[in-house]
Amino acid sequence: MAKESHTSSCEDRIFNPFKKMKCPMFNMEMLMTNTQKNIELMTETQQIFAESLKSIMELQNEYFKKVMDQWNEQVKCCCSKAPLEEKTAHQAEAKKTAINQAVEHARELSSIISKSSEKIIGSVQKRIKEGLDESLNLEKKSKKNP
Repeated sequence: MAKESHTSSCEDRIFNPFKKMKCPMFNMEMLMTNTQKNIELMTETQQIFAESLKSIMELQNEYFKKVMDQWNEQVKCCCSKAPLEEKTAHQAEAKKTAINQAVEHARELSSIISKSSEKIIGSVQKRIKEGLDESLNLEKKSKKNP
């Protein structure tokens, strides 16, 4: 609740002086509404970006832990008294696993980035369409009331 009242009072301090302005060529209320919608869009896209970044960082952290565990296992294998053929087979399998995990990791990262991009683009497209519709409506109103 405190945040909302703080935000409202902040918005009031910014936008109220403009509400009192009368300009025949501009609809100040519509201009302020459009500006507020654009700010909301920027906030939404920043939130999507932050959530995506958080997901990417979590994924990177998990991947790094897996890599370190595999590296630790390889060091143990190399230092063991197992026969050379067994060590070589183990290393080959570990390389194959590491490559598969790297490819899967890249796919997951790509998916997160793609989904966030789609959300952001969708939000921007929606706002652009709204803005164009508002402009058309304003034009129609101005033709009716010259």
